[in-house]
Amino acid sequence: MEVYDTPSGMGGSFTVSIKRELEGESVEVRVWYGRATAIGWEPWPDWDGYTFNVARDQLKNRRVMALYSNRT
Repeated sequence: MEVYDTPSGMGGSFTVSIKRELEGESVEVRVWYGRATAIGWEPWPDWDGYTFNVARDQLKNRRVMALYSNRT
């Protein structure tokens, strides 16, 4: 999954993926909050799945995040 960091507005950041492109320089993003396990993504209910709009220039630290883990 291609993800980025973006400010949370609460003093930290969220790990997000782009859900869809919007008009102008904005995108709708989905928050990834949880951990990768051997059977797939384990969401933590506080923020996982939350969506919001953000300016594309607020997306930093582009990387690939695995949704599965080889750890046992």
